[in-house]
Amino acid sequence: MKKLFIAFAALAALVSCQSLIEEWQPVLGSPKEPAEEEFVNYDSRVTHTIAQLKAMYTTSKTPVKIEEPVWIKGQVVSSDRTGNVYRELYIQDESGALDVKVGRSSMYSDYHLGQWIYIYATGLTLGEYDGTLQLGVKSDTSGPNADYEVAYIDTQLLIDSHIFKGKLDERILPIEVTPEQIKAAVTEGRQSPLWGRYVCVKDLTYGCKKGYYTHVDEKVFFFIYKDPNAKDKKASSNRFFFSDGTYSITRWAITKARMTTFLKEGRLDAGFDWAADGGLRSDRYDDPLGEGIELNVKAYAEEQASWGHTLTNDEKEAYRKTVRDEIIRNAGAQSLSQYFLLPNNQEVAIRSSGYGRFADKQIPAAILGRKDYDNPSIEYEHNPVCVIGLLSLYTASSGDTPQVTFIEDPCEPLEKEIAYVPASDVNADYTLKEGYSTVKVKRVLSYDRMDVNGTDHGRVE
Repeated sequence: MKKLFIAFAALAALVSCQSLIEEWQPVLGSPKEPAEEEFVNYDSRVTHTIAQLKAMYTTSKTPVKIEEPVWIKGQVVSSDRTGNVYRELYIQDESGALDVKVGRSSMYSDYHLGQWIYIYATGLTLGEYDGTLQLGVKSDTSGPNADYEVAYIDTQLLIDSHIFKGKLDERILPIEVTPEQIKAAVTEGRQSPLWGRYVCVKDLTYGCKKGYYTHVDEKVFFFIYKDPNAKDKKASSNRFFFSDGTYSITRWAITKARMTTFLKEGRLDAGFDWAADGGLRSDRYDDPLGEGIELNVKAYAEEQASWGHTLTNDEKEAYRKTVRDEIIRNAGAQSLSQYFLLPNNQEVAIRSSGYGRFADKQIPAAILGRKDYDNPSIEYEHNPVCVIGLLSLYTASSGDTPQVTFIEDPCEPLEKEIAYVPASDVNADYTLKEGYSTVKVKRVLSYDRMDVNGTDHGRVE
């Protein structure tokens, strides 16, 4: 009996520990020492550049299975160490970059930044997801992932048959891209060699242009499910979009715990934003969660009416509570897009994962143009920022939006600098000019922290 009790206690402790680390599951593990690994040199096998492979995808919504012998190589430019890139491996050569759907977590332990990777693409499938080309295996169009053109390369046998680790090398330097280059890439679409690259984007100001949402000049974008395991997962009564305001969310992303809190507080029932004087107002935006709940009530009332029963107001209110409770119960870590504008009025979204280690961290007040969190007596104008990360294209009904995904934690202490290549030393095809120079910046850098009175409060910390 004593042994049984000890075993049960150990199991309980394990379950408790597991619950604590659940949100960090994508980045668990310790990196292997490179010296322990065996690297290959398959340069003689390479048949295509990344751009030549991507050019095989010619028709939207028509994934291409690679039948001919195709080998590509590229250097790793992504890392899931911070949890902001999950089950994807981005590689880059001089012609462009590619998102490879490797269905594994903690890949930074196996694929090191700057390492050369060889991919035997024959038998794999090239597809598109919201504007970004991806390499994976053919998706099961009859299953819950029917809307995805490619699925994960997720078995070790498949990984070992198609992905081979080459020599370690220096990390690729991010290149500065200009507002004009980004706008031109949006016009060019999914085949632009810019998408997927490791870049530096300067002069971003928090906020978005008045366009699709004509009454908004600041917004976030995310959506939540009532039931993430529903048969019709994307039904309008099951998926609620938040894209018409900021909902006072001034963080890079939202963890499961904080999303649950937001829902319980009713913060997502109505939009909130900061007024020009720094005070909260709640009358600016629509009520997507409330609208979604009412869709559920309407569907339930129609179902009951078909059986000859008319719902009373009390029954409707009870059902509203049932739906709300289900939404809170199913709340999960939430990826979030914060919108920024370039000087040429081109929008750029910064996309962050709710599983990332910097999820829930505040965006500096000097970037948001709001009151300082630690000292509410200080108010800031909008200050332009410089960001470094992977640049991709997101296609939605509202149009095409470039989005930056951070590799490093933007909120870590800013002593560590990152070097980038300025636009003047980059060729038209986004390769480096001979004799290029580099500039060092912090991860997320506010050029100044001038408040509305012109007082400089120093570098963003």
